[in-house]
Amino acid sequence: EGACLLGYNTNAGARIDVKLRTDDLRGFRPYPQLVATLLHELSHNWVGEHDLLFWTNYGQMRVEYLFTHTLNNQKGFVVNGKTTAQLAGLTFSFRSSRDVFEFVMQELTHEMAQHRLYPSLIESAIRQRCDELERATSVSSSFSSTGSGDTTTARRSTSGSARQMAALAAEQRRAREKQNDKAK
Repeated sequence: EGACLLGYNTNAGARIDVKLRTDDLRGFRPYPQLVATLLHELSHNWVGEHDLLFWTNYGQMRVEYLFTHTLNNQKGFVVNGKTTAQLAGLTFSFRSSRDVFEFVMQELTHEMAQHRLYPSLIESAIRQRCDELERATSVSSSFSSTGSGDTTTARRSTSGSARQMAALAAEQRRAREKQNDKAK
């Protein structure tokens, strides 16, 4: 209702269209808007309706996207003289997962209002994803700073995506739990 159609998802991701040009056709839409639209349409691959499950998935994907740029910025990743955050059109930097959380919740307040939903209903799931990513980053940082653990694992965790780091952290928790169970 009254919203601008910026993207369309056909057949659960068989085809995704994103409106690249501005309405006056004089230029391209800002990169951050294109990314947000693409993540929105990718969320429709899993959930068709704009319900709480959809917005939870979208919000967690936004957190991961912004968190990845924060990590890349902290690591000093540069492409053609620009940080990945600059390339992504982010004119600000996040200092912590709390900053990412607050930014995404602010975005969700605006987006969900169009569907008469409130982000407070999914706040804990968004916060949980931020915490998972922060823990995964802490685990990978401790490997590289202490020199302990398997060097292959440490190398993989520091160069992988945030999702890969979260998976690595889960694998490590599972391994510790197994060891604790054997010790009992």
